[in-house]
Amino acid sequence: MSAAPPSVLVLGAGSAGSRHARLLAAAGAAVTVTDPDRSRAEETGLPIIPFDLDRLGTPAGVVVASPSSTHAEQTMAALATGALVLVEKPLAGTGDDLAALTAAAGDRVMVGYNLRLHAPLERVAALVREEQAGTISSYRLWFGSWLPDWRPGVDYRTTYSAQRALGGGVLLDAIHELDLLVWLAGDDRFSVVGAVVDRVGPLEIDVEDTVQALLRHDGGALADVSLDYLSRRYRRGVEIIGDKATIRLDWARQVIEVEDGQAIRSESATTPVLNSYERQAERFLAFLRGEAEPPVDAAEGARSIHLADAIRRAAAR
Repeated sequence: MSAAPPSVLVLGAGSAGSRHARLLAAAGAAVTVTDPDRSRAEETGLPIIPFDLDRLGTPAGVVVASPSSTHAEQTMAALATGALVLVEKPLAGTGDDLAALTAAAGDRVMVGYNLRLHAPLERVAALVREEQAGTISSYRLWFGSWLPDWRPGVDYRTTYSAQRALGGGVLLDAIHELDLLVWLAGDDRFSVVGAVVDRVGPLEIDVEDTVQALLRHDGGALADVSLDYLSRRYRRGVEIIGDKATIRLDWARQVIEVEDGQAIRSESATTPVLNSYERQAERFLAFLRGEAEPPVDAAEGARSIHLADAIRRAAAR
């Protein structure tokens, strides 16, 4: 006799929440959805309940997929049910919420850094672990995309990305890059040499559209992080420079390159990012069944928040 499917409640039915709900249902979970906007929850076509953080029931798992500014509060409410929790990145809006949150989370939270399950990035991380680059002198991570193009048919000015009150701004929106830096370096022992966090473009938003940050690891390596909502053509990549080789993933060109003094070795990097979301859903269900640990738990997820806070402080100096 097969076991009953695990019950999962998804908090938030926006683009991220709807995707989580759909993929978890496809992976075999019994999914219920709730959202302050009941009509948006109904659009998922899945069972819904009224939105009430004090009455979340007793699901096996809860997904927190609401705007970033609510993540800490809603994660605490989800933990109070006794469930295991998948919270969309970032874990919290600022480091102020992290001490209590990570203490409450223990080993019961998985943070939604799906790019750690993206095959091309797994390959880059493996090359770094194998010391293909040698002694690393610098990391470079970049992300850029024109915000109005992110959600076709939706006025970008109404999205959480565009609104400070909802936790928007490219620093947190593109915090994957900071998590990737922590992952590749193996820790978060970086200080910020200098940073700009500003709105410099024409978009009608009240948050930053551009981040430029230079960090230094206490082992000596530098890290250059560039994020924006302004690039008219999607750009994203990672580069690690070492004394043996430079390792590079360029998403636009869909290629991984290992460049040393003699040649450039190239590998295809065409795996769709959707695959990482599907693997994340499967990993969360394995977490619920006690068969796997989260790729990023609350303590690890807090590291990228601390770096984001340090970049904001440096920019304000």
